[in-house]
Formats: sequence, structure tokens, C-alpha cells
Amino acid sequence: MNRRNFFSIGLGVVAISMAPSSLSAINFRETKPEAWTASKVEQGIQEVFGSSTTINSKVKLKAPDIAENGAVIPLTVSSKLAGSKVAIFQDANPESTVAVFTVPQNGIIDYSVRIKMQKTGTVYAVVESDGKLYASSKMVKVTIGGCGG
Repeated sequence: MNRRNFFSIGLGVVAISMAPSSLSAINFRETKPEAWTASKVEQGIQEVFGSSTTINSKVKLKAPDIAENGAVIPLTVSSKLAGSKVAIFQDANPESTVAVFTVPQNGIIDYSVRIKMQKTGTVYAVVESDGKLYASSKMVKVTIGGCGG
């Protein structure tokens, strides 16, 4: 084995050994299956968080006013809260729950995703922090033909 190969393999082993081992993802589709079949937003929030009482503040939801293509609607959810869980819901599709994220301790809440919506509807972002639910919502108009009208 030549010196370069030995050095690159050694660096790879060191990098892998230094990777954080405490990262783990929760599969909410397995742990909370009822949330993914909920047809109403309130049901979805109840299934994910155990309560559907929200406070409309401290969460910023960025979404377009008009989405010319309902297949790729960009969303950004951000907050300065020290949250533990973030979820996105919408009322335009048969299933209301879109995504659920577990926020690592001292993590920054700033998630950007693209979602699909069949028709015009309202998108909701909910952040759990210190046992309370903070929310924000935005109406997104989905145009069929992509002409903006």
C-alpha cells in the first residue's frame, strides 16, 4: 500500500470516529400513524403533539401568496424559540400532516421544504417549546394552469 492511500484511509477512519453518535431520527410515520391519516389540521396537531391548543405567535412561516405549480410549493419555518418539535400541516389535501421534525437540543429552528397541494388552502407551522404550542399560518393560492390567475 502506498503512502497516499494509507494516509487517505487513515483520515477517513478518523473522520468517521469523530462523527456524533448521539444523532437519531424518530420515524413519526411508525410512532404516530394516526397523524398521517388525519383529514383535519386540528386532528393532525392533536395526534402529533397530544394537544391542539396553539398560540399564534413566535413562529415565522414563509410561503408564496400564489403558487403557480401546486407540486412544488416552497416553505420556510423559522423561530427563535428553543423548540423540541416542528410540524407542518395543510388543509388542501386529504391528509393534513405534511412533515414533522425533531429539533436537537440547542438546535436552530430554520427548516425549508417543498410541499404539494392539490388546491388553494392554508398551510400551518407548529413549534413545540416548553410544553406549549406556537403556530403560524398562511393561505396559499394554487393556480391550475400556472398563469397566476
